[in-house]
Amino acid sequence: MKQEKIQKHPNGFTFIELIIAIIIVGILGSMAFTRILNNLNPIKVRAAIEQITSDIEQTKALSMAQHDYITIAFNIANDSYSIYNGPTGNQTIMTNYPGSNNGVISFDQTEYSGVDISSASFGSNSTNLSFDPWGNTILGGTITLNTNNVITVQTVTGHWAITTQ
Repeated sequence: MKQEKIQKHPNGFTFIELIIAIIIVGILGSMAFTRILNNLNPIKVRAAIEQITSDIEQTKALSMAQHDYITIAFNIANDSYSIYNGPTGNQTIMTNYPGSNNGVISFDQTEYSGVDISSASFGSNSTNLSFDPWGNTILGGTITLNTNNVITVQTVTGHWAITTQ
């Protein structure tokens, strides 16, 4: 009687091969995650610029629609700004302003973490950007984010421009 040799053919991966594959995928995933995190800050700054410039346009339109003074008051210490209506000395916060938390737009929220309002200057030592009832900017000036992104607002027209230093 002849004996036949039976050869075994493995039908899968060994445990060691699976562990090595998992380690390689983990290393590649952590490298990709780190790269993504490093590229988020410019995106957050751009989103903050978009938020501020759209609020400038909206407050300008509100001042004309309500035929009232509307002011954006920047708070550098808290990286936030508030929207007020009424003339200087008789202002009330607009608690129902869209996208705000009781009239305050804060960059301390997670979607804007890492964005810093470095400065805001309108006229002589003022951090307030005001529009008159006709939509004119009372005093132009600048808003600086993260020390190198500057939004310049023109006097009277309220037109703004963005520069990166």
